[in-house]
Amino acid sequence: MDRADVLVVGGGVMGAAVAARLSQTTARVLLVEEQDDLAEGASKANAGIATSFYGRPGTLEARLIAESNPRWEDLCGRLDVPYRRIGAVMLAVGPREAAGLPAVYEAIVAHGARAELVTAEQARDLEPLITGDCAGGISLPDEGIIDPMRLTVAYAELAARNGATIERSRRVTGFSVADGEVNEAETTGGPVRVTFVVNAAGLFADEVSRMAGGESFRMWPRQGQYWILDRAFGSRLRRLVYPIPMEHTRGAQVVPTTNGSVLLGPSAADTELRLDKATDLATLRWLLEQTRKLVPDVSDAYAIKTYAGNRPAGDEIFRARFDHNIRNLIHVGSRSAGVSVSPALGDHVLGLLRDAGLAAIDRAEAGDAIPTVPRLLNAADPEELPSLDPRYRHVVCACEQVTAVEISAALESRVPATSIDGVRKRTRATGGRCQGSVCMVGVAFLVSQHTGQPPECIRHGGFGGTLGVGHADY
Repeated sequence: MDRADVLVVGGGVMGAAVAARLSQTTARVLLVEEQDDLAEGASKANAGIATSFYGRPGTLEARLIAESNPRWEDLCGRLDVPYRRIGAVMLAVGPREAAGLPAVYEAIVAHGARAELVTAEQARDLEPLITGDCAGGISLPDEGIIDPMRLTVAYAELAARNGATIERSRRVTGFSVADGEVNEAETTGGPVRVTFVVNAAGLFADEVSRMAGGESFRMWPRQGQYWILDRAFGSRLRRLVYPIPMEHTRGAQVVPTTNGSVLLGPSAADTELRLDKATDLATLRWLLEQTRKLVPDVSDAYAIKTYAGNRPAGDEIFRARFDHNIRNLIHVGSRSAGVSVSPALGDHVLGLLRDAGLAAIDRAEAGDAIPTVPRLLNAADPEELPSLDPRYRHVVCACEQVTAVEISAALESRVPATSIDGVRKRTRATGGRCQGSVCMVGVAFLVSQHTGQPPECIRHGGFGGTLGVGHADY
């Protein structure tokens, strides 16, 4: 039987961040994810913003964001994760919105975030592409952009290098409970004897709590749809562009990404369909209308993809606390700020566990970094890379300039890619303008070489959907 001092249920950014921090202690850590890879839920389908403020001032969520924000450059440098602190400008469009700017500004600075009220002219100096109808704005210099999938995988990779066990395609099916504590978890990979459980199951956290006999709460999907615009447009954009926030959402934003493309979104529609990730024309048109109010040059002529993801909405916007009924069960979840709280979240959860009696002593020999893989796209001198490894001459994905070296590294890591989608998360291969129409076969061939599976049997992603149906012998 497997044994774990801490069982982390869920391989999104929050679960992986907790596992990474706990792996630096003497605690035995096991993370289980029911999907075939990490970052398959909200951690895959979000805007990739590392914000400096969110929610209500004074809350635990706000405090963890404030603690996390100064850490990004150091953390992402150690974890080989793309991050840029590009800043944002929040726009008031028209006199009515301009009248409300001071109140929005006061709410932001109450978080301790840096912000400055700016005139329309100053806002245009910050971002020349904004609308001529801008009547003023707020400069937010500490807003940043990050690759949330690379971040999630990097947390898990660090955890694995420090001795934690990361198991994908392993689902929790039940718990054994005695005297108000979980003592054993039933999983599709066999039972696990546990001391503590961290429920980081995102949209399905309510089901995990129910199985453990924990408190009753409800989760539901808040679907967000997005456009992805090509880097031909992204190269013109300097900063994140925000609207004035609505009552329950920040609204549709114009978001440069770390790979040079631009996201438009998200929308926000509550639904009961947890697995529904379909887009619809009406919502996509609405996104274009809303973002054009901010940046008139936004156009679907630049579009390379649309997609949708489901954020885990619930009775509480944010959880990082013990269950009220089960003494050794911690709930960790966020509707929208999982990425932004993640650098400080592990410390917080470790503190909760230590206060509850877990003997988790920091190990001096534990690592805090993972190896950096030089990448052709951002190399200072790309011509020098083949001297490090001749496979740098083999560009597999032309759109994103991904070489065989980067793909091989993704396939040979401690938490390796096992599908085409897994390679995309770790390297951006198949994620560019052509969306894999040119490079997918080359990626599948490299996955085939590393896994020993025939190329036609390589999965695109998930538990089905192989690249082909067979091969012909000539």
